[in-house]
Amino acid sequence: MSEYQVIARKWRPRSFADVVGQEHVVRTLRNAINSGRTAHAYLFVGPRGIGKTTLARIFAKALNCEHPVNGEPCCQCPSCMELAAEKSLDVLEIDAASRNSTGDMRELAENALTRPVSGKYKIYIIDEVHMLSKAAWNVLLKTVEEPPAHVKFIFATTEVHQVLPTIISRCQRFDLMPIPTRLIAERLQLIADTEKVAINPEAVNAIARAAEGGMRDAQSLLDQMIAFFAAGDGLQITEAQVLSLFGLTDRGDLNAILQAILQNKPGEVVTRIARLAGKGKNLETLFEDLLYAVRAIQLCTIVADPAELLDESPEAIAMYRQFAALAPQESIQILLENIAPVGRILHDAINKQVYLETVLLKAMREAHAVRISDILARLNQLRTAGELQFLEQLPVVEKNVQMPIPAAVVPTVPESPVAVEESPAVEESPAVEEPPAVEESPAVEEIPAVDEVPVADAPPADIVQVCDIPECTGGDPSDSDDDIADLPVNMPPMMPAAEVNKEKEESYSPDKLQKSIANSNPQALIEVVKRDPVVQEVVDLFSGTVIDIHR
Repeated sequence: MSEYQVIARKWRPRSFADVVGQEHVVRTLRNAINSGRTAHAYLFVGPRGIGKTTLARIFAKALNCEHPVNGEPCCQCPSCMELAAEKSLDVLEIDAASRNSTGDMRELAENALTRPVSGKYKIYIIDEVHMLSKAAWNVLLKTVEEPPAHVKFIFATTEVHQVLPTIISRCQRFDLMPIPTRLIAERLQLIADTEKVAINPEAVNAIARAAEGGMRDAQSLLDQMIAFFAAGDGLQITEAQVLSLFGLTDRGDLNAILQAILQNKPGEVVTRIARLAGKGKNLETLFEDLLYAVRAIQLCTIVADPAELLDESPEAIAMYRQFAALAPQESIQILLENIAPVGRILHDAINKQVYLETVLLKAMREAHAVRISDILARLNQLRTAGELQFLEQLPVVEKNVQMPIPAAVVPTVPESPVAVEESPAVEESPAVEEPPAVEESPAVEEIPAVDEVPVADAPPADIVQVCDIPECTGGDPSDSDDDIADLPVNMPPMMPAAEVNKEKEESYSPDKLQKSIANSNPQALIEVVKRDPVVQEVVDLFSGTVIDIHR
């Protein structure tokens, strides 16, 4: 009895035609072989299980193939047969995770100088190349930059950011993409039919969705399902069995949660999540499925043909379009903005159920909150229906309207302990007499020089004129001492500030009333309020009460 070989190894592609989902890389490598323009170093980058090492082996087989057909290896020549049986001496596959020392790389650089045994090239496939240390790279750097003509390097890594930039610049880089779910499901169905495994399409789709873009993971999951549920009893593998084994969420439960989120039903959302958590479902996978579905719904609202961006069947896209009709486009956008950034936090959360419920409820609250645009739209509907006609009958509020002043505005003269004579009625001011004609002034006599002014004409030294107006002080207070020095010598001295203040206090009389419009003439106050809009606005501001107005 021969040893059992797992599906991932048994169904590993042996030619470029068998590779799934990496057409951009396959086309470039084929053209390079057909035209003979092959580089000395290649770098394959991408997540696990998408075909990096497989493509490296097929490319090495095609490089040493004796009879390549359209860039494909013939798989019949001795070189291809030796490589398929892993017995080739010209194609060396090295694991950088275990051989990453400077001694290993020095040995590799020395062996690269020797000629190939039977093939055209000596090819080194170094897997997980990011595990090499910087010292090991320095040993291999010169060989990678300028290798012998018979040497080819093919590197593969999942962590390209850890590879030295000097190495990346010396290679042709190919970024491999995750394989679409639809293509994974097609390949799994082909394997199941060939292996005579009874499995329904829904189960195949569930396995492909759980693989997250990795063909090797999908084939391993299928192998596990075959061993667990179909152990020769002839039963068919169902979707429920796949979901129960891997902790995935049923499509019906996922659609129910989506509908509750879009229709703002928080109670149903919490109930569904609690029920799934009680069944042991993977809440992180549920969150990823919800995020993918909300994005698909949004694309259905903003893209004419979402099938170009979504790896889904026409039936699934039609279902997403139905969900998009349940909520406005702005609400779907807000849902996606609130759900997308919390994936990593959910992974580290202690209680994932509570955190997921909180995130979804917060997103629903913000997405379905009333916005200004909703209020304006509702008001326009009411106005169109004629229910807001009373608004047109309301008077228009105008500013700066001169309104009559009520009697309460007229102030009364406050009582004072000092007897105040009643002000006489305001009489009409007499007409201003025209000033007499000014006679023509005689010729101006020549003013004598300052030095010729007699001293007797100067005012006495004990008389000082005090003026409160700044212009009367004789100049700018910022004048320099030099300007003061230019004054005449016979100018009378200035009075000290202390004596000036004392004189002001002696001249002040408490019997004098402050000059104001209200105290001197109440009728004038009313006239001022009537014709001055600013004063009238102040009166309106203080509810028609005016104490006094000074000028």
